[in-house]
Amino acid sequence: MKKLMILCMGAVLLLGCSAPEKKEDPDATPEPVTYACRYIDKYDYSQPAGFSDMVSDDWYDTALFAGDSRMGSIALYGTHDNAQVEYVTSLNLMRIGNMPVDGRDDGKTLMDILEETEKDNIYLLFGINEIRNPNFDAFGEKLQEIVDMLMKDHPTRSIYLILSYHPDKIDGLPEPALTEHLNNLNTTISEIAKKSHIYFVNPDDGLDDEAGTVIDDYVWDGLHFNVPGARAFEEYLGYHVVRREKYVQEICE
Repeated sequence: MKKLMILCMGAVLLLGCSAPEKKEDPDATPEPVTYACRYIDKYDYSQPAGFSDMVSDDWYDTALFAGDSRMGSIALYGTHDNAQVEYVTSLNLMRIGNMPVDGRDDGKTLMDILEETEKDNIYLLFGINEIRNPNFDAFGEKLQEIVDMLMKDHPTRSIYLILSYHPDKIDGLPEPALTEHLNNLNTTISEIAKKSHIYFVNPDDGLDDEAGTVIDDYVWDGLHFNVPGARAFEEYLGYHVVRREKYVQEICE
């Protein structure tokens, strides 16, 4: 009996000590709802990089220019020694992991260079040696593989795919087949840029003549840049750099 009374008294004490029910004040101002910040990218990846202010010289410390022999003109005649330029003469993209880079003694391939680079701004110029092949599916798959590899561990780096400018001639590929194949190649490249949310550059916008081909005074064989052409090409790229801060906005609500 005594034990029962103790239990009853304990229950009464517990009930008496419970917190009173909290009543909401109907006139109180509700706390604002907060959302996580997010980033909105307003850049149109279906369009080539537009004209911008010329980059400063120290920007080239962050740049890698890689490609076939056309990119070699910047290595030979470029004015920015702090830029890294790597190229392979007669490069076939399907053999990018087997063909050694020109001018190096270590035997590295262009794929080795791209896999190892820590550069923030990467320019790729490929395709002129595949131009005779009307089927660019394999080329596109390989280029997509390279882009994916470059972005895997560096999602914020800037990659620029350079469209093939229209040469005066390509041996063994007369007009109108040359223009048709070139358009197919550049469509493949620009579609990869759009799909991957990376940039592409169209040098034909600034380096071609009234006929729609590269300016004669810029090339020594109808295709490869001479000194004035290399300088014009280098300058064109320097004036067509996308400033991410203009298009990527942080939205916090």
